[in-house]
Amino acid sequence: MKAIIIGAGIGGLTTAIALQQQGIDYEIFDAAPECKAVGAGIMLGGNAMTVYERLGVGKAIRQLAVFPQNIFVRNYKGKLLQHVSNAYIRDQYGQGAQMLHRATLQQLLVEEVAEEIQWGKKFTSLQQHADGVTAYFEDGTSVHGDFLIGADGIKSIVREMYVTPAQYRYSGQTCWRAIIPMTLSKEEQENAAEVWGNGNGLRASYNQIDGNRIYFWFTARMPANTPFTEEEAVTFIQRQLAPFYGNMPKVAAALRPEMLIRADLYDFKPIDTWYKGKVVLLGDAAHATTPNLGQGASQAIEDALMLSNCLAQTKSTAEAFQQYQQSRIARVQKVVGVSWQLAMITNWKGALAVALRDCMVRMVPNKVTQQQMEFLYNVKW
Repeated sequence: MKAIIIGAGIGGLTTAIALQQQGIDYEIFDAAPECKAVGAGIMLGGNAMTVYERLGVGKAIRQLAVFPQNIFVRNYKGKLLQHVSNAYIRDQYGQGAQMLHRATLQQLLVEEVAEEIQWGKKFTSLQQHADGVTAYFEDGTSVHGDFLIGADGIKSIVREMYVTPAQYRYSGQTCWRAIIPMTLSKEEQENAAEVWGNGNGLRASYNQIDGNRIYFWFTARMPANTPFTEEEAVTFIQRQLAPFYGNMPKVAAALRPEMLIRADLYDFKPIDTWYKGKVVLLGDAAHATTPNLGQGASQAIEDALMLSNCLAQTKSTAEAFQQYQQSRIARVQKVVGVSWQLAMITNWKGALAVALRDCMVRMVPNKVTQQQMEFLYNVKW
């Protein structure tokens, strides 16, 4: 049995590692010309870390990452809206969230992949045969396998051409991310915070990701493709964050135009079909989500382990794909739905609406918070 994996991002690389541990052959391809240190920070949820423990890379990740003891949501005046004890999650469920640079994680996973990753291979089309699939690439080359895994992201060509088209949804928010050379105090490293502004999608956060770098992100509500130069964006961000409590204005003051990575935040309406014939989707290609629960990469990582388990334990790819979809779809659609709702709540504007929003979040019963933690982190494999 041989898999063709399209996409060498977090989901595709994790899938390759999971398949090789099951003794399943694969080849992995990515359109990027080479593996470069791109992107910003990433939070791996405790559920993702549980997967990586099973795949034998959890210790290596923990050695490179930062573990915050607590994660808070506060309003821009400093008032507590919600608190999650990351230490409690680790004690209760075995693993807690870890913060690191996305490129650091990708490089670690690349080193764990036994087969050579084929870079500069832009997937263009495929043909399905009785004995498998043939994938074709822009450079004129092709490869044959028993099945194909589309791990090629939210704008997946594999999904759009060979499974089902997606209906994209714009959250109304633009996000800027940056890596800033800075070392936080011990207290700030241990107590990460997401800070909500005075409505209109305004939020920001900064977290240590290694000894001398922090990951900063900022969102604001605006039409998609609103024109900004990088210099204008820095000025806009600093102006919006000036009223925020604590060190947020100081962190924003350290921003430089060349640090910024911009993205308008989209997901797509949940789809009910993740596979067709000998083609199956994984990660953002199957269930892209807005980043409000910090679960986008974590759910792709869960996909990778589940799909590899199903392939190893069933008699046919058709049976494996069906079992994989049935095992995963309800869970990820709930994550997508809750994350979308959070985006809509933070888009509220006006003093009354913002006061109501803050009250609603602050008054969430402990029982509900506990149920959410059970859902996210108490995963049975």
